[in-house]
Amino acid sequence: MARSQPNLLLILTDQQRQDTVASPSGNAYIKTPNLDRLAAQGVWFEQMYSQMPECVPARSLLLTGKMGHVTGVMGNGQRLLATEKTIAHTLAEAGYVTQAIGKMHFGPVRESHGFLDMRLAEEIPTQVDEDEYLSYLQACGYSHVLEPNGTRHEYYYIPQVSQLPDGLHSTTWIGDRTVDFIQHAPKQPWFLFTSFIKPHPPFDPTLPFLSRYDPQTLPDPDDWDQLSDPAGFELLRAQDYSKWMERCDLNLAHLIKAAYYASITQLDVQIGRILDALERAGMRDNTMILFSSDHGELLGDHHHFGKRSYYQGSTRVPLMISWPGTLPEDVVRKSLVGHQDFYAAFAEAAGLGTESWLLDVARHEDHHQRTLLVGELFEGSRAVYMAVSPEWKYVYSPNGGRECLLAVDGADNETMNWATEHQVIAQSMRRQLAEYFQAEGYGAALTDDHEDLLTLPATPIQWQRNRQYPAWKKLADLR
Repeated sequence: MARSQPNLLLILTDQQRQDTVASPSGNAYIKTPNLDRLAAQGVWFEQMYSQMPECVPARSLLLTGKMGHVTGVMGNGQRLLATEKTIAHTLAEAGYVTQAIGKMHFGPVRESHGFLDMRLAEEIPTQVDEDEYLSYLQACGYSHVLEPNGTRHEYYYIPQVSQLPDGLHSTTWIGDRTVDFIQHAPKQPWFLFTSFIKPHPPFDPTLPFLSRYDPQTLPDPDDWDQLSDPAGFELLRAQDYSKWMERCDLNLAHLIKAAYYASITQLDVQIGRILDALERAGMRDNTMILFSSDHGELLGDHHHFGKRSYYQGSTRVPLMISWPGTLPEDVVRKSLVGHQDFYAAFAEAAGLGTESWLLDVARHEDHHQRTLLVGELFEGSRAVYMAVSPEWKYVYSPNGGRECLLAVDGADNETMNWATEHQVIAQSMRRQLAEYFQAEGYGAALTDDHEDLLTLPATPIQWQRNRQYPAWKKLADLR
C-alpha cells in the first residue's frame, strides 16, 4: 500500500454533549483549550446528531454505517455480531494496522471486530485477564479499588473524587497508550480507535480537576424553572428512576455539572498530549483525526439525566475533523450529519470508496443541505424515533402515540411542542419518517398495514434501580 495514504485516528468520548467544547460551541463556562485547538485546525459540524443515543447502538452504527434495525442492535441489550463488517475490517483488508484502545463495549469482550490488537479499558470490567487497564491497576497495587471508573449503583450520579491518582486514572491510561502507539507507530498506514470512558458517569475526576469549577457560577440546566417537558416520554422517566435521579434539587444539579465539566477538562489534557505526539512524530499532516462522542448527557435539562433522548443535550454531540493541508481549517459546517456517515468518511480518506457525504461537506461550503436525518432507539413500548431537518425536530414514541415538534434553533430551549401550531410540518415529518421505515422494510416501527408509525397503548415503563456493583470482584469477597 502506498505510504501516501493517511493514518486515521478516531477519538471517541462517552456521553459528551456538544456544548462542552468551549470555543466552537460558545460555552464560556468550560475550559477545553486542546479541543479548541483541534477545532481551529479543522472543521466543526454544528448539526451533528447521535442517531441512536445509547452506548452500544451508537458505537455499532459508527463502526458499520448501518442503523440498528439492520444490525439488530437497537439497545445496550444487544451486541454487534462478529459477522457484521466494520470499518476496521475494511481497513485491515486494505493493509492498515488497526488498533483499539480504551472502551469498546463489545460482546464478547475480546471480540475483535476487525481490530488486529486491542488494549481495553472497559467501563465495567468483568475479568482482570480480559481488561488491560484493570490488569495494570492490579500490577500497580490498586486491587483494593473495586470500581476504578467510579462508584456506581445508588451513587451513580453523585459527584466524587477518583480513588486513583491522576497518573492511574483511566483517562490518563488511555491517553498514555495512545501516545505510546504513536511514538512506536508501524511503518504502514494505521487506523487507531481511541475511546475514552469519560465523561460517562460516575463523574469522578481526580484532583485538582474536581475543584476546577465553582458550581455556583455555572448556569442552571435548561428549563429548570418552567418545568416544561414536551419530549419527556415514559422512557426518560424510567431512566431517571433507574439512575436514582427522579428527584434532584438545584444544588446537586450544579455539583453534577461542575464534576462533569471537570471530567471533560481532565480529558482535554490527553487530547493535547495526543496532538503533541503526532506533531513530534511528524505525522500530523498525514493523519486525519475525527473527534466525536457516542451520545450526550441531559445534565438536568428538563429535570432529566442521562441519554436515550432526542433532546439536544442527549442527541447533539461534538464532531470535528482535522486533516491539515487536505481539509479546510477553522470552519463551521451546518449540514445535518450523524454517526451513520463515519464509515464512508474513513473509507474515502483511505482511498477505498467513493466520495462520502461527511468529507464532501467538510471540503465545501454548505451549497447543499441534507433535508432529513433519522434516529431510532429501542423497540415496542420503549421505542423512540426522530426525524430532524435543519429547522425542526420531530420526535415520536409509539407508547401512547406521543409526538412532539421541537425547534432546532434552540431559542426556546426545547420547551415548546409546536406540533399543533405547525401541524402541517409535523405531519410532513411524520410521513417522511414512516416512508423511511417503509423503504427500509422495517415493519416493527409501522402499523400492520405499514401505512403509518406504530401506535401502542400508553404504558408505564418499569426499570429497576441501578444496582451495578463490581463485576470482576464481588463485594462479599471483602466481608
